[in-house]
Amino acid sequence: MNNQVMNYLALDLELNTNELGNTTKIIQVGVAFGSNVSNIETRKWYVDPKEPLSTHIIGLTGITQEDIDTKAVPLSQVAAELGQIIEANQTFVNPIQWGGGDDQELKAEFEENGIEFRCFGHRAIDVKTLFVFLQMAKGNSWKGGLRACMSKYKLDFKGEPHRADVDAYNTLVFYFELMKRQAKIEEMIRTAKEL
Repeated sequence: MNNQVMNYLALDLELNTNELGNTTKIIQVGVAFGSNVSNIETRKWYVDPKEPLSTHIIGLTGITQEDIDTKAVPLSQVAAELGQIIEANQTFVNPIQWGGGDDQELKAEFEENGIEFRCFGHRAIDVKTLFVFLQMAKGNSWKGGLRACMSKYKLDFKGEPHRADVDAYNTLVFYFELMKRQAKIEEMIRTAKEL
């Protein structure tokens, strides 16, 4: 059994989405990183989408135009600081996400702005897909957002949802719980084989 400590990084984005669900540009990038629930750190960056925030996204996230106007940093700074976090913590190459696409969305915006970013692998670990698979295997309902799905595993969602750093944190907590449960199952299988 490999006892090496592995650091993971969860990524979440908030996008300027309107009432119809149409998304445009990133307004917040959040990450959570660590090797277990007790040592998770978070970081967030506001990003100027170069367009007014929709009233829908302001209501959903609590991010205001004033937040963007006063706290936004260039995408190049996000890429540089995110790269430093990944390198300093030697995180697993594929980011952890709730639902697919945030890593691709972020890399696409970096590329669109001429920013080189070579820190992520070619895929991501989607905790939502893992949850759906496990629920289907048990014959249970697989629907719900991150908070509702965590509650099915008796995990408390910490913070306000739809903040990128908060959602990244809770996604990583959920991932660690699923890993812990799977490790117990694998141990039971090993024990049973030894009998």
